[in-house]
Amino acid sequence: MSTTLALAHPRTLKVPDETFHRFSQATQRQVAACVARLTERFPEGRVDAIEVDLRELPLLTAEVDAVRHVIDDTAHFLVFDRVSGVDTLRGQAVLAWLLGTALGRPMVQNTDGWRLIEVYDRGVRRTIEDGARYHQTKQGAYMHNDAVNDVDPIDYLLLSCGQSAHVGGESILVDAGPVHDVLQGHPDVLAVLTQDFWFEKRGMSLTREDGFFRSPIIRYTADGEPLVRYFRTYIEVAHEKVGEPLTGEQHAALDLFDAVLDQSAVQYRVRLEQGQTLVSADDRFLHTRTAFCDRFPPREIDMAADRPEEVNRYMFRMWSTKA
Repeated sequence: MSTTLALAHPRTLKVPDETFHRFSQATQRQVAACVARLTERFPEGRVDAIEVDLRELPLLTAEVDAVRHVIDDTAHFLVFDRVSGVDTLRGQAVLAWLLGTALGRPMVQNTDGWRLIEVYDRGVRRTIEDGARYHQTKQGAYMHNDAVNDVDPIDYLLLSCGQSAHVGGESILVDAGPVHDVLQGHPDVLAVLTQDFWFEKRGMSLTREDGFFRSPIIRYTADGEPLVRYFRTYIEVAHEKVGEPLTGEQHAALDLFDAVLDQSAVQYRVRLEQGQTLVSADDRFLHTRTAFCDRFPPREIDMAADRPEEVNRYMFRMWSTKA
């Protein structure tokens, strides 16, 4: 008798070939030259304060527009390969800023008005459950999309890799469409998920009075396509803070939703390497990361002074909306 274990879904989804894009040599030269000019002109200070004139980058904007449909209409995510000649951390941050601006209008991500955020483990002792922002920790998390703490949804989430983790740190990606197909077999759960839940404007509001808003987890476009807004920890904390704990029915619906999201049959896995950039359609796509081990103890990273080989897992995040 065979002792082989037969799995119903033995592996995660194959990443489609169309979701990987390497810029042409001419575009890489144009972008690398622009990054060099900007890093020389602005060696310090916030990268998201740099004004970008996209007329100086016609090849970049043309290539981005040529593959934008993959993010908008088909796979809903795309990985841009590294640009030759961009080899420093600040250079990669500037590249992310250029790419996010080519995609659309960069959006504010916190009360300080920052539009480009550094994502790395700062060694903070607080957990997400205690109020820490996800990008400041090395915690894993429930599957989520990004702009769940802002009333206005975004079109694009951009995550650009200044340095990968020593081990692990894969991005797990899930398209809302196939998940919704599964949920249609559980109409009672879908009915709960399309009702309003409380969300916390974590990092986006300075006052308790306006620090929360209500939104469904699943909503629809005018054409009936499912959109998603989800970060379970933020939802649970918000319900507790407003004095309306989740009901048993809501807990059960979230449990089934999480179970669907955890199935390998709906997941892609991508490990970003240094210089690569992942872009996803934020309200059509969920993501999380696997556990990872860094090279060094956590510390503050100085993108202007540190070299890539000297730092731990280090990413740059942008939110963009179509201009």
